[in-house]
Amino acid sequence: MDYKKMREYSHEEFVELVKKLSEEELLKLSATGGGYPVLFRMALDDRISHIPFIQTGASIIIRNQAGQILLQERTDRNQWGLPGGCQELGEDLRITAVREAYEETGIKLDPNEIELIDTLSGESRKNSYPNGDIVYNNTSLYLADVSIEDASTLKGDSETKRLSFFNVEEFPENLMDADLIKAYLNYINKRQR
Repeated sequence: MDYKKMREYSHEEFVELVKKLSEEELLKLSATGGGYPVLFRMALDDRISHIPFIQTGASIIIRNQAGQILLQERTDRNQWGLPGGCQELGEDLRITAVREAYEETGIKLDPNEIELIDTLSGESRKNSYPNGDIVYNNTSLYLADVSIEDASTLKGDSETKRLSFFNVEEFPENLMDADLIKAYLNYINKRQR
């Protein structure tokens, strides 16, 4: 069955669709239509859709040979942030990190060659989406070093307005994910001691 993107359904249409689908079909819908957390939020009754909830995901610091970090200017908020996104059901967070990196930057990474920096949660990971959904993200942050060749073939997806490498001291003012960047800098400082 072919599905529309989840946000293209009215709430009533979406609930009727979800009631008819098997677990396998729900996973297919979530994979092609915006991810499992979007599927979950879309299925909530409109009267309670404002309830904050927890979602799990991964972000990744992609660092070039000059030590610069790749940032993505997002189309949904006009802010710069790290590539990353929500975990799909049953997905290893390393796979989440490399899948999101590929979708949002075009860079293919090996999940066995990325390095876990930290897992962040709490108030600093609170996020409000343009449609009013409020989530608290539990985010595993990874690090990947890329070659000049990988860094020269960037291509974003529909969530990406622009991609650019930045020196740490020269990040744009409209930066989201400041807590993730701070965790990266702490990680680097500890390794240099």
